[in-house]
Amino acid sequence: MATNIRAIVIGVGSAIGTRVTNSQVYDYPPDSVNQFPAIIPTLESMDMSMVQAGNAFEGTLRIICLVEKAETREAWLRMYDMMDTTGSGTSVLAAIKADPTFGTSVDSSFIAGVQNIGAKTVGDHQYIGFDVMVPFVRTVT
Repeated sequence: MATNIRAIVIGVGSAIGTRVTNSQVYDYPPDSVNQFPAIIPTLESMDMSMVQAGNAFEGTLRIICLVEKAETREAWLRMYDMMDTTGSGTSVLAAIKADPTFGTSVDSSFIAGVQNIGAKTVGDHQYIGFDVMVPFVRTVT
């Protein structure tokens, strides 16, 4: 059985991957990416006070979204489509809003913001993309 954190990372990846057409989801930061769009959910932080209480915890996911390697006009336009809040089949934000529990892997989540828009380095490679910050709460049974 997956741990709570693993289930959350896999759950958010699955929730986005099924709603963003032709996306490649990684449950770890790979050295390089060759299929786009790429979605890489990672745990950014956890609030340990709730963990120590034993019944719930909260944290923040950083969802790294990569559009492609080249910085072209088309790449920027695709990135804007991925950041749109209503784009069916293209928008990461719309995918998160459509399933804020990530298939029941968290109790609730919301989009706190979009960061690092533009050129990004993952591993030793340059890409164009953005990060979505998503705080969440999960009850532990």
